Amino acid sequence: MAKRYGVSRNTVRAALAKLEMMGLIYRHRGKGTFVSPAVVNPTNLAETYSFTNQMLEEGKKPYSKVISLQNVAASAYIAEQMGIPKGTPTYELKRLRSADDVPMMVERTFIPADRFPGIDAATIENDGLYVTMLRKYDAPIISASEAFFASLMPDDDAVLLKVPLGSPCLSVQRTSKSLHDEIVEFTLSLARADQFIYRAQHHVQNGSTT
Repeated sequence: MAKRYGVSRNTVRAALAKLEMMGLIYRHRGKGTFVSPAVVNPTNLAETYSFTNQMLEEGKKPYSKVISLQNVAASAYIAEQMGIPKGTPTYELKRLRSADDVPMMVERTFIPADRFPGIDAATIENDGLYVTMLRKYDAPIISASEAFFASLMPDDDAVLLKVPLGSPCLSVQRTSKSLHDEIVEFTLSLARADQFIYRAQHHVQNGSTT
């Protein structure tokens, strides 16, 4: 490329690095540099909190792989988010969410162990977390609140999502409630910046201006 366009190698490297950070290309060590697949229908996280349903609506085939499921003591932060005492037995579920064989998101979900005794990875992977909560534990998701912010991908998650180390990502925090205002889930998600877009609509009320 340097020879073809009459520029220095450093200029080519800088240009490729910028394209990579924009999500337009990606690199596989030992294989080369490739053009990223186009995002025809970017995911709208503002209108849904179900990854599976969102992918199905877009005509994609969703798949979730359980990376780990372990019983942990709730940290002070997790306890605060879930409204439980610090140290409460809690399941920590880590999943890789994909669509059409493209890794999209890494999720770390915390659920109260006493509310979902004996929940297992195989059932979650086969049926989905929300379906398992509903069918096995009579805990339908009634409402969910989410917060979004930009961050950089941790190295271990970058490897799972097959993106360069230090890539930009969209962080999502979700708190879900079941019947009687019961918090049954707190999830921290990291989504690929080149596969997700967040939209919001604002309506002017009473002639207010900013």
